[in-house]
Amino acid sequence: NCGTEYTVEEAKKMMVEIDNTKKINNLYERAHKSLEVNDIKHAAEYYKQILDEKPDDWEAYFYSYLGEFDSYTNAQAGSVAEKLGKTIPSAYDMAIKDCNSTEATERIETITKQVTDRLEQIASTGAALLREYEGGNVLLPAGKVNNDLYQRIRPTAANTVANCVVAFAPIEKKLEEIIKNCDKIDKVKCKESLLYLRRTRYRIADMQFEPAAGVKEYLIKAELIHEYAEKINELDQNFTIPTVEEKTNSSGGCYVATCVYGSYDCPQVWTLRRFRDNTLAETWYGRAFIHVYYAVSPTL
Repeated sequence: NCGTEYTVEEAKKMMVEIDNTKKINNLYERAHKSLEVNDIKHAAEYYKQILDEKPDDWEAYFYSYLGEFDSYTNAQAGSVAEKLGKTIPSAYDMAIKDCNSTEATERIETITKQVTDRLEQIASTGAALLREYEGGNVLLPAGKVNNDLYQRIRPTAANTVANCVVAFAPIEKKLEEIIKNCDKIDKVKCKESLLYLRRTRYRIADMQFEPAAGVKEYLIKAELIHEYAEKINELDQNFTIPTVEEKTNSSGGCYVATCVYGSYDCPQVWTLRRFRDNTLAETWYGRAFIHVYYAVSPTL
């Protein structure tokens, strides 16, 4: 603007590197104070500013994403879980760089514990939504039971729970990879973190619901529940693995129809399920038939 001309070489010599250490330390302090009071939303705002200056900082990366997905609606819950599953594994790679064994292990424990608890929290919102209308116990103003509301809400809740379960897969895979290949970490402690993750995933998949009086159902396939139980048993031999048959017998699905049509969620099976919930379950003899049917249909 003053009209003085400089060559590129001269301009480079005059460049001053700005020391922003004080600014970053101040942001860290604010972020940590927000975490102390469990204010993840404001902590994430500070961490995002740190991430602009230090893009490889594991703490800033992890908490900025964890905070970004802190609030959501029932309809968004499933996609939030899916995004966590995709973004969090990179935090592990950042966490084990440029640190000693103790720090790397502690960082892995922190990431695993917090993201696992978050996924369980998200799954619980879907389960709570479904349980509000299950069992036909709550009456609408007109006196009609809430079976139709239960069936309407079920896809949203099922999507939330299923996405939470699926979100564990890439996180577990990355953690297994680090335990296998990284000599820096305390493998015993990291396996404890892996076991914590697997127990939580199993607990979510094993959730039971009651769409109608006396009828139990799961939102996750029995075979997957059994698979997750086996994963726990790999790290904890004292854990008893339930058989697939035990899970199937209590799942509330129409086994004959499912075998015939090939899917638990096909339209024909849903028609039969509505007949079960809205017609049979309304009378004592209908409920008795349901119990007998579930007792004999797996054998049939």
